[in-house]
Amino acid sequence: MHPVIIKFLDKVLDLLPTIIIRGVIVIILFSIWPKFVAVLIKAYKKALRKKNVDPLLESFTSSMIKTLMYVILFFLIVGIAGVKATSLVTVLGTAGLAVGLALQGSLANLAGGMLILFFKPFTKDEYIVASSGVEGTVDKIQILYTILTTPDNKVVIVPNSQLANNAITNVSRNPERRLDMVFSVSYDTPTEKVKEILNRIANAHPAVLKEKPINIRMSVQNASSLDFIFRVWVKKEDYWTAKFDFTEIVKTEFDANNIEIPYQKIDIYRK
Repeated sequence: MHPVIIKFLDKVLDLLPTIIIRGVIVIILFSIWPKFVAVLIKAYKKALRKKNVDPLLESFTSSMIKTLMYVILFFLIVGIAGVKATSLVTVLGTAGLAVGLALQGSLANLAGGMLILFFKPFTKDEYIVASSGVEGTVDKIQILYTILTTPDNKVVIVPNSQLANNAITNVSRNPERRLDMVFSVSYDTPTEKVKEILNRIANAHPAVLKEKPINIRMSVQNASSLDFIFRVWVKKEDYWTAKFDFTEIVKTEFDANNIEIPYQKIDIYRK
C-alpha cells in the first residue's frame, strides 16, 4: 500500500474517537434540545399568565425565545464540530450585505410585530379585516407572523409587516355595531306602510338596542324599485343573528301584507 495512503488512514484512525464522541454529543443535543426548549417556554408562559400579561405579547416573546434557543443550538453544534465562533462571525460579517438582503423581509416582519404589540391595533380574540382582504379572529402573534382563524376554522398566517403597514378594520373593538340593511319594494307600495312595518319589526326584535336610534328611510328610487335603508344598533355578538333574522322576518311580513319585492323582469314583444 502506498505510504501516503497509510499515513492518511493512520490520521483518520487517530481522529475517529474524537469524531465519534462529537457525533454522539450532537445527536444527544438534537434529541434533548427540543424538550428543553419546550419546558423553558412552558415555564415562561406560566410566569407571564400569573402576571396577566397581554396574550399577544406572550406568544410574540415566546416565539422570539424559541428562535434564540435554536440559534444557540446552532453555535453549540458549530463549536462541537471544531469551527471557531469568531471565524464563523467573520464569514457572516464578510457576507453581511447578502445576509442583510436575504433577511430584509424577516426583519420587516420582526419590526412589524413590535409595532403591533406597542400600538395594539388589535388584541387576541378580536376579529380583524386587513386591506389585502385577509380576515379572521386573532389567535397569536409570533416573531414573524400573525395567526388568524377564519369563521370556517381555517388558519391564516399573515406576515407582521403586512398588518403593521396597511389599513386594518377591527370589527370587535367596540361593544356595539350598527346593522345596515337595504330592503326593496315595488313602486306601487305606499311608503308609509313599508316604514311602519320595518319599524315594527325593528322594535320587536330583542337584539335591537332601543336606546340607540333606529333609522328607516327611503334611500333610492331605482329604475324598478324603491329602496329603504334599515339601520339598527346591536351588540357585536348579536350582529349576524340579527342580520339573518331580519332577512327572514321582513320577507315573511312583506308577503303577509301583499308587498311585492321586485325582481328582474324581461318583457318580450313579438311582431
